[in-house]
Amino acid sequence: MDPLLALHVLLCSPESVIFKAVAFFLDSKLWFRLAAVVALLVLLQLLLVVGQSEGNQEESLAISVVFAGCALTNVVAFASFRPQVVALIGRRGLHPAEEVLRRLRRLSVRRAPCYLRWMEVNDRTLIRCCDLGIGCGVLLVMLVLWPQSFVQTLVPLIWLAAGWTYLSLQAVSGDFLGLQSDSNLVEVDALMALLSILARSHPRQALLVLRFFAFRKMLGCGVCKYYGSPMWQSFDALQVHYFTQPLVNRRSRWAHVWPADFHRFSVLATFLVEVILPFLIWCPWPCRISAWIGERAAIFAGVGFNCLNAMINTTGNYGFIGFLNTMENLSLVDDRFYQLVLGADVDAWRLPRSTAWPFRLVVVCVLSLYVVLSLLPLARAGKGTVDLRTLRLPDVVTARLEWLEALQQPWKLVNYQGKFSGMHDFRWEPILEASTDDGQSWRQIRWRYKLNQGPRESGVVLWLHLPRLDWRVWFLPLAARRGKEPPAWYVKLLERLAECDESILELLEGCPFSREEFQDPEHPKMWVSSRLVACEVSPKEDECFWSFRPLRKQTTMDLLIKEGSRCDATKRRRLD
Repeated sequence: MDPLLALHVLLCSPESVIFKAVAFFLDSKLWFRLAAVVALLVLLQLLLVVGQSEGNQEESLAISVVFAGCALTNVVAFASFRPQVVALIGRRGLHPAEEVLRRLRRLSVRRAPCYLRWMEVNDRTLIRCCDLGIGCGVLLVMLVLWPQSFVQTLVPLIWLAAGWTYLSLQAVSGDFLGLQSDSNLVEVDALMALLSILARSHPRQALLVLRFFAFRKMLGCGVCKYYGSPMWQSFDALQVHYFTQPLVNRRSRWAHVWPADFHRFSVLATFLVEVILPFLIWCPWPCRISAWIGERAAIFAGVGFNCLNAMINTTGNYGFIGFLNTMENLSLVDDRFYQLVLGADVDAWRLPRSTAWPFRLVVVCVLSLYVVLSLLPLARAGKGTVDLRTLRLPDVVTARLEWLEALQQPWKLVNYQGKFSGMHDFRWEPILEASTDDGQSWRQIRWRYKLNQGPRESGVVLWLHLPRLDWRVWFLPLAARRGKEPPAWYVKLLERLAECDESILELLEGCPFSREEFQDPEHPKMWVSSRLVACEVSPKEDECFWSFRPLRKQTTMDLLIKEGSRCDATKRRRLD
């Protein structure tokens, strides 16, 4: 066989021996059994803590860096949501929190653990919740930098306050705080509350639990891809990912036009990085460091976990999600890394401390239960191919663990982690248009962060901000293609735009008309239409990044709002 052809088959084909080995590892369910062994090893390390009042202070700097990073993530997440909260879930928002609370108050606290249920919720209350989350994050960062502070005993409570605040906002926000990473942040805050107690006397064991969290998250992402869209097993997934992801930017088209073989190789690298490399976390120090450097390199296999993270967040807009992932993965390095590479004085962080025996016992028991329950959402990444019975556990034990896992779900303490398992090869974009002359002429209402129809559209580069409206609207054309009606908040969005609601217009690029162009400038009203168009990547030599064309059929998102009311379904039309 020609050497180049052989190399192509080895690296860029589903017939690759490497991919077949990964497929065997997954299909034989060996991955889940080994994950259970890893969980058992972590449990054994935790049990050793019970009899030690003061452990080895190594990894004190490493765990402190992770604490500071996750605290900063809270600051960013709450600060990103704060300017959007009133328009999205305020009194006149798209999904008013007070309406949700009327339903939640009928449920027990165990089923709906939202502390807003005991408060009179208005726009000011929601903003203060975001301020509380920002304040908790800032205070936690300060306490990491000044570990001698007498407020250190309050650190677990501050983590819980940040997590419960985010959980409460999530409970009343519906779709707008419904991403996996939102639940992930709640889980991280609860986990940090426990680990901040354990880390005082046993930082190494605390870091071990964090590594298990990173291990479970990365492995779950790899497994769900294999059992998700057939595009992953056919090596076609990354040929469509860059132009179909939620919020594209200027670099998305640049990545999309790379050679097809490069995208196929990237798929193979993804499986190696997300399925095989997580097990290197539990190898000796040099191998673990190589895993940290190479974990996220789905594009450049072996270059680095953080290279992939940078690639994902430079070719798409994922807000603080990438930052959170990076902070979690910092648990894969230890004090030795900071000392050898950065020259940090690790001894200054190794202060002799102890934790009272009752506290250690409670924390170890809860963390042990957390590690065991983590196997259930990890199993769900296998799409029904594995469960706890795969480990040959007694039925009574399996049933009890499943009951406990269901019991904690409203609190989001242990969550499913699996991203990009579903793929598609089309991109439909909703186009909003407005008219002030009863439909005679129309102007586009431009999205602030999504693609707008036009010859010079290239997308917007975001950093840590996560625009909730633009993100959620991305899901709607996928449902519309299946004939599903848009949610009530999308219709309300059009109605608020027809009323020229300033808070809603601020989420977009503002009103396309000046006040003088309205028939009644004192009480401006518009007709607003919504329609879907197909969006495609322009050829590489074309100056325009994206091209748009009308769909050949009508969809459930073809809507018209006039005089403040939605037209009947029979009057829906696409406005050219």
